[in-house]
Amino acid sequence: MTKNAAATTGDSSQMRATLKWTEAFALSMAVSGSIFASFGYALGLLGPVWALIVWAGSAAIGACQNWIFLEVTAMFPDKPGGIAMIAVEGWRRRNRFVGPLAAFGYWMGWSSVLSIIGVSAGSLMQAQWFPNADWHFTLGILEIGIPQLIGAALIVIFWQINRRGVHLAASLSKYMGALLLIPIVILSLAPIFGDGWSIHRFLDAEQHSLSGWSAVRIILVWFFLVSWSTYGTEMCAAFGPEYRTQRDMRLSLLTSGLYTVLVFAAVAFGIGGLVDQAVAAKDPFGFYIGAFNDVLGVGYSSVFVSMLLVGLFMGLNAALADGSRALYGMAIEGITIKQLGTLNKHQVPGRCMTVAVVLNLLMIVVSASPIAILVTANLGYLLAIFFALTGFLWLRKDLPDHPRPVRLGKGWIPPGLGAQPLYRHRHHGWGYLGRHCRLRWRQGSLDGYRHLVLVPIALCLSLSGSG
Repeated sequence: MTKNAAATTGDSSQMRATLKWTEAFALSMAVSGSIFASFGYALGLLGPVWALIVWAGSAAIGACQNWIFLEVTAMFPDKPGGIAMIAVEGWRRRNRFVGPLAAFGYWMGWSSVLSIIGVSAGSLMQAQWFPNADWHFTLGILEIGIPQLIGAALIVIFWQINRRGVHLAASLSKYMGALLLIPIVILSLAPIFGDGWSIHRFLDAEQHSLSGWSAVRIILVWFFLVSWSTYGTEMCAAFGPEYRTQRDMRLSLLTSGLYTVLVFAAVAFGIGGLVDQAVAAKDPFGFYIGAFNDVLGVGYSSVFVSMLLVGLFMGLNAALADGSRALYGMAIEGITIKQLGTLNKHQVPGRCMTVAVVLNLLMIVVSASPIAILVTANLGYLLAIFFALTGFLWLRKDLPDHPRPVRLGKGWIPPGLGAQPLYRHRHHGWGYLGRHCRLRWRQGSLDGYRHLVLVPIALCLSLSGSG
C-alpha cells in the first residue's frame, strides 16, 4: 500500500500518512532541551571550550547519522520503528539475533527513562514551589513521595495525550518548543546582551583545563554520556510510515539534526563566557539561575525553572511517541507478541504506549536506581545505533538494486563506531567485508563485553578518579 493510499483508506492496520515535517521537527525539539540537564557537569569538569566541543560535536555526529538513517528509512517507507527497523532489515540475512537485540536496546533507550524524567520534574517542582512538603510513604521496596506522585501523574497525562494521535502530541510540542526557545535565545544572546559575558573567561579557562592522555579518556567518556541526548533527533525516522511525503521525511531528519547542533553550540558558547568553570563545578544544575540573572536581571529563577520543566515535559512527550513506535515495529516483525502490533482508533500504537507507562510506573514506586536505568538505556541505545549503521552497510551489499529514493555517496559509508575495517571494502571488495564481519561475529561475545561493558566502566572510573 502506498503512502497516499494509506492516507485515504480506513485500514486500521496501516498508519495514516498525514504527518508534516514540521510536526516531527516539533517533537524532536525535546532533544535541544537536554543541554539544560547535564551541560553544567561538562562545563565544570571539561571547561567551556571542551564542553562546547563535546556537545556540539556529538550533535554533529548525530546529524550526519540522520543522513544514513534517511536512506534506509526511505527504502522501507511502510515499516515503522526507525533505527530499530534499520538494524532488523540490515542484519536479517546475517544473524537472526542482532535485529531483535538492537530493537530491544533501542526501545529500552527511549522508553525506560520516562520514570527518571517524571521524577526529576516532580523533584524540581517540589524544590521550587513546595520546599516544606516532605511527605513520603515507604513500605519495603516501595517508596512514594511528592516527586513520585507528580512524576506518575505527568507520565499518565502525556500517555493520554499521545494515545489520542500524533497530531495532538506534535501540536503540544510546538507550543512547548516555543516556550523552550526563550531560555535558548536568552543564553545564546549572552555574548551580545550579557553584562558579565567575557571571551577571556571562555578561553582562559582552557589554560587550567584538561591535558594529556587522561584528558582524552575523560572526553571520550563524555561523548559516551551525552550520546543519548545528542543523537536523539534520529527519532524522526521512527515516524516513517506516517509522513505525507518523502520530502517531509527528509526535511524532518535533516532540519532537526542541524537545529540541535546550532542550539548546543550557541548555548554552550553563551554560557561558557558567562559562568566561571568553578561555579558550574560547584552547582552544575543551579548555576543557570545566576546566568539568567546576569542577562535579564535578578528575580527570574521561577521563569527558568518553568522553562526547564517545559523541556522535561517535551522529553516525556517525545519518548512516549518514539518508544511506542519502536515496540510496534517489533511486533509487526514478529520480534515480540503480535497483540502489540495493532493501532487504536487514532491510528497510533496505544497498547505499546501502555506497556511503557506500566513499566515506568512500576520503576517509580520500587525505587529503581536512576543511574542503573540510565547506563542500561545508554548502552542499549548505542548498541542499536551501531547495528543500524552496520545494517546500512549490509543493505548496500545485499540489496544493491533495491529502490533508493535517497542514495548517499560512498563517502557516507561510516568509518566510525569501531567499523573502520568495514570501510576498507572500497579497496578490498565485499569479500573482505564479509570475512571481517564473520571473524568479528565469532569474537563477538568477548569483544562485545569488553567494548560495551568494560571500556565504559574503566572510563567512568578514570573520570571519577580525575574528579
